[in-house]
Amino acid sequence: MELGEHERLIWRGHPSARSSLSYFVKWGFLAIVPISIAGILKLNDRGTGIAYWKWVVITLVLLAILVAIDTVRRALTDYVVTDHRIRIRRGVLSRKEQSAAIERVQNINTSQSLLDRILGIGEIDFDTAGTESTQASLEFSGVARPHELVRTFESHVATLRNP
Repeated sequence: MELGEHERLIWRGHPSARSSLSYFVKWGFLAIVPISIAGILKLNDRGTGIAYWKWVVITLVLLAILVAIDTVRRALTDYVVTDHRIRIRRGVLSRKEQSAAIERVQNINTSQSLLDRILGIGEIDFDTAGTESTQASLEFSGVARPHELVRTFESHVATLRNP
């Protein structure tokens, strides 16, 4: 990220790897379907026309693709908090970026499900004084230790207001 001339980085991060648990449960289950079906057919002495080891390879390739997609997706999501603005940038080929000045932040909401609390991750929603609903909120999803980031942000804002 390119910082402005008098801009200072407060925090920068990406979604935590722990935030991908539900992704892996859902898509991982689908990735093991081929080997499961082949295994059931093999146990019932029915062939699939393809050797069983090939089904194992297909499943391993699908699982590797899932890991690669998740790793790239998380790496290409960049959360940045500077002393002047908050920014979210997603993507490489097609890019989506949201940004808001710190002065426009009106509310900060954090949310954690029970599983999120166990994993130490959560979501932070920075509500801003935007005119459109898409501009009114910046959401950092899957952030590790979300309450620490909120405390850091709030202490910085407090120093801005009371120098």
